Amino acid sequence: MRAVPGLVAFLVGTALLAAPWWSSTLPRSDYPLVAVLGTVFAAIGVYAALPESWPRMRALFFALFMATFGFVCAALALTPLHPAPDGTWMIGGVAGFVTSEPMPWWAHIVAGFFAIVCLGTAVLGLWGLIRGLFGSSPEGGAGPPE
Repeated sequence: MRAVPGLVAFLVGTALLAAPWWSSTLPRSDYPLVAVLGTVFAAIGVYAALPESWPRMRALFFALFMATFGFVCAALALTPLHPAPDGTWMIGGVAGFVTSEPMPWWAHIVAGFFAIVCLGTAVLGLWGLIRGLFGSSPEGGAGPPE
C-alpha cells in the first residue's frame, strides 16, 4: 500500500509523456512543456514507489526528479524581462506563452536559487551513485561495497 501514491504519480507522468500520441487536442507548441511535466511526475512517482531496499534505484530517480525540476526553475529564472513583439513570452526556448503580467524580478531570483539547489542536488546525487557503483569503498578496498 505504501507504493500506491508513487504509482499514481508515475501513471500521471507516463500519461503526460505519452500525451502527444494520444491527445488529439494538444497543440504541438505544448509538447515540450508536457514532456517536462511528465518527466517530473514520473521520476518522483518511481522514487516514491520503489522500496527502501533499492537505494541505488531510488537515488537515480530522485536525481532525475531534481534535475528536471532544476531545469524548470532555470527556465523560469532565465525568462526574458520583456515579452516578444507579438506579446508572448519565450520560456526555456519555447515561444508562445501568454501571461497576464510579466514575472516579477524577485521571482527570477527565487527560481534561480531553486535551480541552483535542485541541479546541485542532482549532480551530487549522481556523483554519489556513480562513486558507490564504481569507486573505492570507504574501508579502502578497491571494489564497490557489497
